[in-house]
Amino acid sequence: MRRRRPALAPWWLLAWLVGLAACRGAAAPQATPPPAATAPAGAAGPGSARPPDVDNAAPAGQCENTANILSRVDRAPNALFRALALDNRVGGNDGDGIRGVRFLVTGDDLEYAKDETIAPYCIFGGNEPDCGTWPRDEAGRYTWGPGGPPVQPGRYHVFVQVFGAQPDSATGSASCDWDFNIEVLPR
Repeated sequence: MRRRRPALAPWWLLAWLVGLAACRGAAAPQATPPPAATAPAGAAGPGSARPPDVDNAAPAGQCENTANILSRVDRAPNALFRALALDNRVGGNDGDGIRGVRFLVTGDDLEYAKDETIAPYCIFGGNEPDCGTWPRDEAGRYTWGPGGPPVQPGRYHVFVQVFGAQPDSATGSASCDWDFNIEVLPR
């Protein structure tokens, strides 16, 4: 026995229902928000929610030829980088047996220095485990340290020096250092 198919609704009824459904999903036109403010050409300024774009953001470097004063630089996502340092005769935690770390950044008419005496050793200071955020001035521009000059695109030289509480057994020196280059890219 054959089953009888139900009759199809008239085409106009189907078109009307589809149109009604489409109207219910449509939203009233909304105003387009104004574009976000942008920084002046080349400056890492208020238009950017991200810190300046730095090439070689995961710098290579560590104390070499030392037996006890151990250190390296790690990337801090929102604050450029930080140094981890310890004297393995004192302990295995960041800061054990270390008096401090000095950062020096030079280039393009800049000389930025920061001495940190408490771990974590952050290039812009602060002692949050992630080193907080890259500082900004009142206008929202990224700066080389709190109150420092605005960050501009260019090549910079970074020098890192670690000071131990006692001389290293291999070198006889209570400090070790290394350096590397970074480039702040224009946005």
